[in-house]
Amino acid sequence: MSSTETANERPTITQFTDPMCTWCWGSEPIMRRLRTVLGDQIELRYVMGGLVEDFDEFYDAANDITEPSDVGPHWEEASRHHGMPVDTQIFETDPAQSTYPASEAFTAARLQDTELAHRYLRRLREVYATQVRNVNHREEQVTIAESVGLDIDEFTAALDDGTARAALERDLSRTRQAGVRAFPTYHIDGPVGDEQAAGYQSFAELVAALMAVDPTVELSSPPPMRQFIADYGPVATREIAEVYELDDGKARQVLESLGDDGVVRREARGNGFFWHSTVGGGR
Repeated sequence: MSSTETANERPTITQFTDPMCTWCWGSEPIMRRLRTVLGDQIELRYVMGGLVEDFDEFYDAANDITEPSDVGPHWEEASRHHGMPVDTQIFETDPAQSTYPASEAFTAARLQDTELAHRYLRRLREVYATQVRNVNHREEQVTIAESVGLDIDEFTAALDDGTARAALERDLSRTRQAGVRAFPTYHIDGPVGDEQAAGYQSFAELVAALMAVDPTVELSSPPPMRQFIADYGPVATREIAEVYELDDGKARQVLESLGDDGVVRREARGNGFFWHSTVGGGR
């Protein structure tokens, strides 16, 4: 998109992504921080990139992955870097043979409502990465759709009549045209140009790219922690650490204090913890 086309629009951050990509899951704290401190100044978009169409024909040379059972060690290594919890039991019990069905479920949600689709994508990632549930199964997709407030008849119709698949194919075409080779990849459009950044990016790196295309954006302070957890929960410890600029140990200490006060409850998943608000909210 040219700078002329975006001159009168807010800047857009597009993440080329996949619901089952661990580095995309690891980027959730950063995406939530962007949303929290930039609010309506930016528009966030997600384009499905198609990480694995069929494991029978897949090989990731960089990580020596040829089958689902190879993914577990990669997830564990990545988790040590990005800090988001993972549960690798999924690769022993019911691993996905393709990431396309979950991607198609996201496009079905997006055809209905963009904001609900973003919540849906978050839940797809969370359920597969930390709850040992294969989100390629229709029943899981419907359960998650219900949980975020999607119209189930409309959602399943889009999956059954081919419109969700067509939307996925458009996303895959756009990914190829953009020359994307790594997930996540970000394309940032603004009034004075555009930037593209491949691979996992820090909050500072994405803000720098955003400022390069729109120097007028301003960062605000995040809401009180209790409100953030009520709005976005359940949240991982790393998400609190990222949004509130704490180290993980300090974030956990603060969260445990909120737990002692009865404001949040802790849930262990895989190699980490999630925190639920006890006062409602959630998105």
